[in-house]
Amino acid sequence: MLKKVLDSNLPAVISGLLVFIAIGEINFVLGWICFVPLFVSILNRTSRQIFRSGCIFGFTLSCFAYSWIISGAERFTGYNFLYGLGVFIVCSLVIASYWGFVLWSFSFFRQKNTKRSTLVNSLLIAAWFCVAEYIWSFVAQGMPWFNFYAGNSLEGNVYAVQPASIFGVHILSFVVVLVNFLIAGFIAEKKWKKIFVPLAIVPLYLLCGYFIFQNFSSNEQQGKPVKIALLAENIPPDIKWDDANGNMLVQRLLDLNKAAVAQNPDIILWSESAVPWTYRKDDDLVNEILKESAPSKATHILGINTEVENNVVNNSAYCILANGDVAARYDKQYLLSFIEKPFAGINIPFFSSRGFLVSDDKAHSAPLQTPHGKAGIMICNEAAIEKPALELAQNGAEFFCNMSNDGWFNDTYIIRSHFLSARLRAVETRKDVVVNCNNGFSGSIDAAGNIIEQEKNTEPFIKIAEVHPNQYKSLATKSPMLFIYVCIAYVLFNAGMKVFKKQE
Repeated sequence: MLKKVLDSNLPAVISGLLVFIAIGEINFVLGWICFVPLFVSILNRTSRQIFRSGCIFGFTLSCFAYSWIISGAERFTGYNFLYGLGVFIVCSLVIASYWGFVLWSFSFFRQKNTKRSTLVNSLLIAAWFCVAEYIWSFVAQGMPWFNFYAGNSLEGNVYAVQPASIFGVHILSFVVVLVNFLIAGFIAEKKWKKIFVPLAIVPLYLLCGYFIFQNFSSNEQQGKPVKIALLAENIPPDIKWDDANGNMLVQRLLDLNKAAVAQNPDIILWSESAVPWTYRKDDDLVNEILKESAPSKATHILGINTEVENNVVNNSAYCILANGDVAARYDKQYLLSFIEKPFAGINIPFFSSRGFLVSDDKAHSAPLQTPHGKAGIMICNEAAIEKPALELAQNGAEFFCNMSNDGWFNDTYIIRSHFLSARLRAVETRKDVVVNCNNGFSGSIDAAGNIIEQEKNTEPFIKIAEVHPNQYKSLATKSPMLFIYVCIAYVLFNAGMKVFKKQE
């Protein structure tokens, strides 16, 4: 009995591990086959069995994807091991339930015992995955650690991400799931010769991506280049700005600023909350920074919080001109649930040891009007989801600045994934993106998706990047819901046809 249970659940466990490697580690090749064991195991099984397989798959995936939470929570909050373990278990159960529901739902739509069932079901499950991921994205907006799209394994290939400029990021998940299910279906049916069909889809998809890439690159109308200095201070996020460390940390920022000014940039970009207190016009550190850079006429985009009221701040980016005037301010709009803002009335101290909450001030959500064009600002997790960049591009952003702090995720897969998410934002919107991520990867990605600069270091450094502002709006920017509507229509059509046939 035990052997039977283990055998029936083993494919879900194997797929859970493979999907983590494919998506978490951005393994392009593995992405095309990582779901195959899971899909083979759910063919011709009952809805209840499929739900169980989905839960086991999701829990296995979580065991690898969220293992960092156990030590991370303990390190940040100062609580013991059991606190981190509790957060890990809750996250794992949520993801297990999500995958159980997605596969269980598909079991009601699927077609059975028809000549074209493999093809129809492959299109159906690919469309359903996209719809489910879109719905789930509303949860992932505030909890980006849940943001595991099936197509994320393709982020590392510049041609594979190109269709996102037309159909949005969900097209990546669609083609990955389609190929995986076709392979699984033909294996289950022992139609070995037909496996060439899904295998042929991969190069055809990449060829389409290549032509989209070449077409955009050859027709791109670039604006005047803007030179941006990225100040990567690489200060550990848990270090205390007290009497013992304060002077040293301030001097590090001043030295970096001086080194950046020497490069004669147009814009000096700081990381998220690089100055760890709230902005004041008479702030000594800010004024010293501006005094040093004034002769170069450089504009600062400075990460520093804004005081709202007692215990509440805005996570802000200030555009400060060479004369010290604040030209504009952007406040983070997509806050971390439980951490920066309560969720369902609950706020837990994980990642909130400073004891404050964050307000999403809608009055400061527009791109920053700099002397060199409109800069769309994405703070931290806003680069990991598609909606913030699309909204900013719709509102006139001509290039993007991603200001982040990945110090809490050192030595985890999240750091590389975070940087490659910025590549998706660049391709989706067709805007150049610069990334300044404390303790993470900093660099630049052009509007075609090419990684121009990329560096991660434990020591402070200056990285010079160049962006070309443009006013081009991709189809994904103008009609971000188009592909999702097609997927919804296909799912509903098949569901309706199944109901109609039952009534005949």
